[in-house]
Amino acid sequence: MIEDELADFYGALTKAGIEPCVTLPPRAVVRSLDSGAVRRVIGNILDNAVKYSGGDLSVTLTEDGEMMFSNSAPLLSAVEAGRLFDRFYTVSTSRTSTGLGLSVARSLVCRMGGSVSADCEGGRLTVTVKFPAEASEKSGGAGRFAGNA
Repeated sequence: MIEDELADFYGALTKAGIEPCVTLPPRAVVRSLDSGAVRRVIGNILDNAVKYSGGDLSVTLTEDGEMMFSNSAPLLSAVEAGRLFDRFYTVSTSRTSTGLGLSVARSLVCRMGGSVSADCEGGRLTVTVKFPAEASEKSGGAGRFAGNA
């Protein structure tokens, strides 16, 4: 799913001058989750990276199902990073942003038994999404985060 979403965002990433650095485990990471919801979560995070990144993006998936999206954010404070998932909160006063993307992502992740957090340290924002192996949703189907790398 990460690969698919990155492919979907290729045009926007390229236009923003961002070439993502992607690290995937050698074996696929499989969870029983709502694949549409997971795609929406990844898409919302990537959308924010395109809008607010300092020009870079690192995407990492670990074997234990932890996804990390990291980009430079020199103007973001730790306090602001803690509020990124608040409904209607935006760092920018831009009228093109509703401040709902990451709030929706948090809601979907929690509904599927996962967790999401954001940390900003040294001018670098990292959004981490975790889905434990036993995380599942009754209406969801098996979702594959990444193919074999």
